[in-house]
Amino acid sequence: MDYISIQKQFDTVKWFDSIGAGEDRCGSYAFCEKCNIEEANPCAHAIHRYKSGYVRIAWIIRGEKR
Repeated sequence: MDYISIQKQFDTVKWFDSIGAGEDRCGSYAFCEKCNIEEANPCAHAIHRYKSGYVRIAWIIRGEKR
């Protein structure tokens, strides 16, 4: 997956959405809940995580009873 090109494409969409709304639209999309703003190409990674449906799973392993 080419995160750089996806980020550039979405930045263009976000720019025009922001102009139309008269405010910065960053954080207003459905996939923004998956965003980590500190990583490179945050929108592209958030879109990928949102579409992939990543879920954090924990394993609980019981020890032997003594």
